[in-house]
Amino acid sequence: MADCLPTLLLMHSCMFAILGAFLYLVWREDREAAEYRWWCAAQFAISAGVALLSLRGSYPLLAIGLGNALTLWGIGLVWGGARVFSGRPVDLRLALAGGVIWLLFFSLSVDSVRIVDRCAISAVYAFLLADEFASLRRRRTWTQQATIALAAAHAVFGAFIAALVVLSMARGGAFDPRPFVFAVSLEGLGYGVLLGFALLAVTKESAVERQKSMAATDPLTGLSNRRSFDQNADSVIRNSRDQGDSALLIFDLDRLKAINDSFGHSMGDRALTTFGEVAAKSIRNEDFLARIGGDEFALLLTRVDSVRAVAVAERIRSAYGAAAAALGDGLASVSVGIALSGHETPDLSALKEEADKALYVAKSGGRNQVFVAQR
Repeated sequence: MADCLPTLLLMHSCMFAILGAFLYLVWREDREAAEYRWWCAAQFAISAGVALLSLRGSYPLLAIGLGNALTLWGIGLVWGGARVFSGRPVDLRLALAGGVIWLLFFSLSVDSVRIVDRCAISAVYAFLLADEFASLRRRRTWTQQATIALAAAHAVFGAFIAALVVLSMARGGAFDPRPFVFAVSLEGLGYGVLLGFALLAVTKESAVERQKSMAATDPLTGLSNRRSFDQNADSVIRNSRDQGDSALLIFDLDRLKAINDSFGHSMGDRALTTFGEVAAKSIRNEDFLARIGGDEFALLLTRVDSVRAVAVAERIRSAYGAAAAALGDGLASVSVGIALSGHETPDLSALKEEADKALYVAKSGGRNQVFVAQR
């Protein structure tokens, strides 16, 4: 059983190196995902550590000391990458503390102490990793849940082996470390490979979600774009129909072209971003705001009547006027057209048509005003 361990370790060292290289190539294609760098470095550190551990028979001090330290540094870097993935700061000292503690205090200890402490340090990092993914504020996917379960199982296994070693020592007699070393090595290698693939799946899944979000977001204002609005607003109207009327508000920034021509497009961009910020602060969480054109924004309100819809529109209009007073020598203002859903207006396209007509009336009537579509 122990004779095949060096070969098994070398095979897994190659596997970790391949995973590290693959993560590096993926990071080259997606530089925004900083966690790739951490997890790539982790795989290479673990690969080097496992390769050294395979030399335990020939160079025991080097293999046991530096080999275990490298694998623990790799495990710490995995946790550091999880912190980056969740948008939290990383203390590099804590990420590397496990390997440092091993080198300073346990690398020259007796076998029983080394096994207990190696398992304990690895279990702590596994618990921290599971806790990091479990505390994500965003909705957890099945790959993240699988990663949590994998890390938790590894932590439990480490605690179990450490307890077995302590019980074995408590009974007295000669201690044979070989079955424990083999079990820890085999489980650790399996855990490392599975974790590498799990982290790769998590990052690719995150990249896909990020690309979907970018495709549905206006890059200037950070609001939803027309595509996202058209895809989601119709279903929002249908789902909320039993809870009351919905209202579609179309906002058109007055004289934006004149601002661009006279003061430059940077001033026009400031007018657009200022409106997006003002409008976003003036609505509820369930309301749906989007930029649907060059100078047009749409806001879908649910469970409202005409009085409430007009009040929201007027609040946004006046707030934008105050915030944009210095933009374009006071040219910046906004006109609003409102249409309310009902039995005669069953879908988004009909609401858009009515709101556009109301907006035309508001613009032709002198701009900087709110008009509600009449039936």
